[in-house]
Amino acid sequence: MVLQDAELIKRLITENEEERIVLTPFIDPATQIGPASIDVCLGPHFKVPVTSHLPAIDPGNDNAVQSYMRSVDISFGESYYLHPGEFVLAATIEFVRVPYDLACRIEGRSSWGRLGLLVHATAGFVDPGFSGNLTFELLNAGKLPIKLTPGKRMAQLCFLHLDDKPLIPYDKRAASKYNNSLFAEGSRIYQDR
Repeated sequence: MVLQDAELIKRLITENEEERIVLTPFIDPATQIGPASIDVCLGPHFKVPVTSHLPAIDPGNDNAVQSYMRSVDISFGESYYLHPGEFVLAATIEFVRVPYDLACRIEGRSSWGRLGLLVHATAGFVDPGFSGNLTFELLNAGKLPIKLTPGKRMAQLCFLHLDDKPLIPYDKRAASKYNNSLFAEGSRIYQDR
């Protein structure tokens, strides 16, 4: 079941820490809370592919994977221009914590989708127990550059109720590579067994 607005508000303000959805900062609840989702905003930190020094990405080579992206930080009020066919990583302004009895999906907003912007290439699922800023996988599938400005509502979070809590939530797993991330995170696939 997807949580609707009344349940989302209840989960955001509950005193019960086990049930509370943490989303901070919450810039404008009146516009961010929808009928069955919460909008999240674009932060100022980007990871941009640098390809001139790599013949290919070897997922098992940590040096190759880590050197594939470089960090670019822009100030609030500045913009980043994503050109057609370009791919970058960015992160939400908001720090998010998903309670153990919920899972979450990050979905693009239709207003951006109609401009050709994809906000997640494949990784739109957020496990129970995740804490951190969520990483956007931004791809411009349109024909013109898209101006990206930190603070703009970029995506929406849909929370799903679980029948039961997981045996091992994301924050308790030894293999949780992205928990407590505060910025856009590049791939850590080289840590896979």
